[in-house]
Amino acid sequence: MQYEYKDGKIYQDGNELYSVKVNQGAMGTQSLEITGTQNIYIDKASGGYKITQNGMELGTISRNLKMNYNGRNYSITRPMNDGISQSSNLLSDGTKVGTITFSSQSLTGTYDYMNDEVPLVIYLSLLSPYIKSMASQAGAGQQGNRANRSNNYRMSKAYLILSNVVFIIAIIFIFASSYLGISIYMDYAIIIIAIAASYGIRIIGRKKYREKMEEQNDMNNNNNL
Repeated sequence: MQYEYKDGKIYQDGNELYSVKVNQGAMGTQSLEITGTQNIYIDKASGGYKITQNGMELGTISRNLKMNYNGRNYSITRPMNDGISQSSNLLSDGTKVGTITFSSQSLTGTYDYMNDEVPLVIYLSLLSPYIKSMASQAGAGQQGNRANRSNNYRMSKAYLILSNVVFIIAIIFIFASSYLGISIYMDYAIIIIAIAASYGIRIIGRKKYREKMEEQNDMNNNNNL
């Protein structure tokens, strides 16, 4: 089944199923009212949100968008950018049961089983305020991909300095080797060791930089919701 969120409404095959009202506050989304085929209310609560459906409390949503609904656990994966749109998988207890795709002015969601309809509708509604920002990220296309590739080679200044210091020490040792009576073959070994050590330091530095950027992105996304 496929649903589309657009301009405050959720449609299936052009037919309106739900109307969505998002109440935004200074700290992000405060509550949502989803009315139509079913009436669903999402309200701010300790640690995230609570889900009330047809007058009954049926679940919760944490700030990292992990949902417990009617006894099942749901989540969405990190968006993947194909240069045209961004898509996330909808997971139920770790198994993919649908997808959510950001396009220029709308959200499209699919689900495989009827039990997953309400969680999909809730995610579409929660993500609706971020359609433009997510679509603009996808629209960056190759520029965004180049930026991501560039991040793969970045590292903090401390790691860059350390990798260069390794070479400086090696050069000093090689110049001093003639005074210390060290064989020329040892000089070659020193160069190889210095190259390997510098390369290893840069790999670690790049990995730490990527982890730091991912943590910052996760924190920014969580703070927006």
